[in-house]
Amino acid sequence: MNKLKDGHTLRESFNYAIEGIIDALKTERHMKVHAGMTFIVVMLCILYGVTKQEIIALSVVITMVWMAELFNTAVENSIDIVCKAYHPLAKKAKDVAAGAVLVTSVNAAVVGYLVFHDKLKDKMQLTFDVFKRSYQHSLVMIMAIIVISVFVIKSFFKKGTPLQGGMPSGHSAIAASLWITVAFITSSIKVFFLSMFLMLLVIQSRVEGKIHTLGETLAGALLGAAVTYLVLIFLGM
Repeated sequence: MNKLKDGHTLRESFNYAIEGIIDALKTERHMKVHAGMTFIVVMLCILYGVTKQEIIALSVVITMVWMAELFNTAVENSIDIVCKAYHPLAKKAKDVAAGAVLVTSVNAAVVGYLVFHDKLKDKMQLTFDVFKRSYQHSLVMIMAIIVISVFVIKSFFKKGTPLQGGMPSGHSAIAASLWITVAFITSSIKVFFLSMFLMLLVIQSRVEGKIHTLGETLAGALLGAAVTYLVLIFLGM
C-alpha cells in the first residue's frame, strides 16, 4: 500500500482517525451527549419518515457539531500540553473553541426543531389528551412528583432517612394526595369524608409512633395535597 507524505499508509491514517473519535467518545462527556442525541435523531428519522432534503440538513448540522467538539477537544489537549500554568490567552483559546461548539449545537437544535416540530406535534397532543383523560397515568405522575419532592426537602433538613422520619412526612404526603384525588373523582360526600378520615389516621399513626412530629406530618400532608390539586387543575380534571 502506498505511503502518504507523513510516512503512514492510508489504512493507518484511517485507523488513527477512528481511534481519535473513539477516544474522544470515551473521555469527553460532551461527546457522549452528542452521540446520544445523534442516536435519538436517527431513531426519530426512522419512526417518522423524513424527506431526503431533511436528512441532508440533519446530517450536515450533526456533522458540524461532531467536528466542532472534536476540534475543541484537540485544542484543549494541545493547550494543556503547552501551558502548564494559567495563561489568559490559553483561556481565551479554550473559550473560543467552546463557543464554536455552542454555535453549532444551537444551529443543530434549530434545524431539528424545524424538521420534527410538525411531525411530533400531533402525536404529542394525542398523548397529552390521553394522559389528561386517564386518572391512572395522572396519579402515577403525581406520586412521582411527591416522592421526589419529599426526598429533596429531606436532603435539606438532614433529619431521618429518605424512607423514614424527617421533614416532611412522605406517608402523610401520599395520604393527602390520595384524598385530594378521591375528591376530584367522586361525587359522593360519604366517600370524600371516608378518604379524609383515612388520611387523618395515617397522620395520627406517624405521630403516635414517634416517627414524625405533628409539624412534619402536617407539612407532608400540605405538600401532597397542594401538588395533587395543582397538577389536577393543570390537567383540567
